[in-house]
Amino acid sequence: MLMHTNTTVRRSLTRKVRQLYSKLHPTPCLLCHRLTEYHSICEACSQSLPKLGPHCPRCAMPSPDGHYCGHCLTKPPIRHASVSLFRYDYPATKLITQFKFHHQIHLCHYLGEQLAQHITTLNRPLPQQLIPIPLHAMRIRQRGYNQAAELTKVLSKQLQISMNQHCLSRTKATQPQTSLAYKERKHNLNAAFRCKMRPEVEHIALIDDVLTSGHTADAAAAVLIEQGIKTIELWTIARTIRHYG
Repeated sequence: MLMHTNTTVRRSLTRKVRQLYSKLHPTPCLLCHRLTEYHSICEACSQSLPKLGPHCPRCAMPSPDGHYCGHCLTKPPIRHASVSLFRYDYPATKLITQFKFHHQIHLCHYLGEQLAQHITTLNRPLPQQLIPIPLHAMRIRQRGYNQAAELTKVLSKQLQISMNQHCLSRTKATQPQTSLAYKERKHNLNAAFRCKMRPEVEHIALIDDVLTSGHTADAAAAVLIEQGIKTIELWTIARTIRHYG
């Protein structure tokens, strides 16, 4: 209880400091360009983002009343649960693209805090550790950073859950999943990940920006399950609604 109180006080103080700074140095909203005092996203645009709504707890596909979808009842993915905040539609797509490809790393604070707030409303046990989906070293050199790792740093701080970005590595410079047909994506990730050090926990959450086919997360999850991890969730900012997980 004391730890929860300290965390709440710390968040409140941090928010007040940011609000004071933002009033002195307002910035244009990334979406509508009106001056805003917080996170470069104004309140109106924040409210317009396409929330995912009720979804299957296993794959995060939209599902009435949040029940398991038919696909997960018959052929569930390797991961045990999936949480996404938005549908991968405009204007969420613009924020993610700017964050992922255009060095707008500051957006990870807004996106991470929004996802963390959503996670706390789910009223279920939190994982013991957060693991970002790793990028291959070549991709990091090209981009300059791993967007999943930046997002994980914010989630770790917000939820007071340790972050482990050293146990998983990307062993293959795979083609971007978005450039491949759905049926090619699983084959593209064969032997793409390696566990360098087994996490000393039983319940982890993998962190990524977008959930599309789910093959990337499942390839990473399979490696961790081989190491004895019992429960693996996937947390993402957005979920595409074109394929099953």
